[in-house]
Amino acid sequence: MRTFLLSILIIALLAPLALAENTELGEGRWFTLYNTENKVLLRTGIRIYVGDRFLDSDNCLYHVYKVDSERLRAWAREVDNEEARAVSPVQGLPGADNFKIALYHTHSGESYLPSDGVDSTDQEQGGVYGVGGQLSSRLEKKDELQVIHCQDTFFPYSGSYRRSRVAALNLVEEGDLDAIFDLHRDAAPEDEYYREIEDMQLTQVMIVVGTQNPVYQVNEEFAWQLKEVGDSMYPGLVKGIFYAKGDYNQDLHPRALLLEVGAHTNSRQQAEIGVRAFGDVIYATLYGSLPEDSETEEEIKENPQLQPTADPPSGSQGGVLKGLLTLVGMLGLGGIFYLLLSVGSWQGVKKTVSHFFRVEFRDVVSSIPWHKFYPRYIFRQFQALKLGSGAPLFLKRVRDWWHRLINTRNRL
Repeated sequence: MRTFLLSILIIALLAPLALAENTELGEGRWFTLYNTENKVLLRTGIRIYVGDRFLDSDNCLYHVYKVDSERLRAWAREVDNEEARAVSPVQGLPGADNFKIALYHTHSGESYLPSDGVDSTDQEQGGVYGVGGQLSSRLEKKDELQVIHCQDTFFPYSGSYRRSRVAALNLVEEGDLDAIFDLHRDAAPEDEYYREIEDMQLTQVMIVVGTQNPVYQVNEEFAWQLKEVGDSMYPGLVKGIFYAKGDYNQDLHPRALLLEVGAHTNSRQQAEIGVRAFGDVIYATLYGSLPEDSETEEEIKENPQLQPTADPPSGSQGGVLKGLLTLVGMLGLGGIFYLLLSVGSWQGVKKTVSHFFRVEFRDVVSSIPWHKFYPRYIFRQFQALKLGSGAPLFLKRVRDWWHRLINTRNRL
């Protein structure tokens, strides 16, 4: 009997973790959530189930009532949300007086394709650690706030929540933390998270609350407070609050939340700008009004990541064309250098190149049957084309039309 009860206890403890592993699609896929009028509410890499909820940026609460798992679609209807509407921005929470916050990354390989070159890795820290580093540095500029940024990795993807739970538990037990955040990046089209707020090109941040946590309402209250403060400081920065299946290790601390900072299609630079703004929101929510900002103009000029109008990475502004032109230039220089070594002088290089264009290149160009590219030649070939009984009806009609056109022109 004792063994049976122990088994039941183990299953009960591990079930939320197993469910959390199954609540994210991976491989750059996403669910699309619609309202009852088929308007898109959200696109996210989190798997959506019937019963899930989503509080959008306008504080409208939606309840999922229908899911098409094969096509990765879901529908939700708006429900009464008096509780969320009643929440007012709270700056300075009771009990948040240790001035210590922890960050970690359960999905250690998550990255940002335009700037990192991959959307995820499987052996080393992904770009999301850089985003966590920016949040850490932003928070640590506030008074004497200490941020513990866990650098552990939890590969492979399968079972990562079980492994990160150990690290999160150690952080909670050792730290007297005021809050702990698990930083991720979502999977969605680029425009799902990209915004321009106060002249800053950034990505939004979505807060995720795990409803399999038996006391998730405590974490939910903290999420609401963050959103309300965020709406007052940077309207549009907080994308919303998604209530997902799973625990996400949020039972370990009353102010433990999962943050989705941008998507794999956004640049890491934009995600870093967004998370720095969200760092202001975290500080103001936990400890009250922001202290005087210690980021001087000189620091901002020296670090493009801090500039509100930081340019997107080269991959999103003609990076491919620049790469091709660079490659062509390198090949040309390499060819000239090879000729110089072969003939022994710049005069010899000039003579060889001149001979190529006057003789060899001219012979190649002259051998091309240019007359076959003339429309008249192409039309004559088409007119002489013999179409059998099995030819498509469309081709026969085009051929008949061409004959009629030629006959009409001849009569004129």
